[in-house]
Amino acid sequence: MQNPHDSNNVLIQREHPRIKTKPTRNQLNMQSTPNRASKIPRPGTMSPHVSQGSNSPSGNGSFQENKSPRSPVDVLTSIPAQSEIPLVSGLTQGLQDYNWEQLQGKYTDAMEEHGRVEEKLRVETAKLLEVFMAWSQTTVSQDENRALKRFKTQMQHVQNSEVIVENKKKHYAEVVKAFQTALALLNDQMKI
Repeated sequence: MQNPHDSNNVLIQREHPRIKTKPTRNQLNMQSTPNRASKIPRPGTMSPHVSQGSNSPSGNGSFQENKSPRSPVDVLTSIPAQSEIPLVSGLTQGLQDYNWEQLQGKYTDAMEEHGRVEEKLRVETAKLLEVFMAWSQTTVSQDENRALKRFKTQMQHVQNSEVIVENKKKHYAEVVKAFQTALALLNDQMKI
């Protein structure tokens, strides 16, 4: 996609060659990444690879066919020639010769095994959850029974206390009445 500012800069420089314009982001990107052939082998293509003591079929640096349909080197971009060292070329050779189908099979098997283990854990967790729910329901019903018994006991205590208070009230009323009658008799005797 071309930036509209690119064409404006070109027109300005044609009309006024002394005016310097700032390069756009696209121009900077194109300058910083020159079109250079990648030395990383791509899957399914013929890639030049200079073998250094490897067991290649021709052994003279000819083209080798990449056997895997897909490899992790797709992600990598071009590597400048100055930074390539024997270790990197050895690693890329190892990646090129690696059996990616076998790795994918191992990965699939491992994921299936983890899926089975996860399903087993899910079933076990569901069973434990059922036990916990039964325990919590039992605890709730026991707490409700205890609360009902406590409430009944408190009601009986309150009713007994009310009866006792009522009896004491009657007793005190009778005592007061007895004192009043005794006082009245005493007053009558003093008048005589």
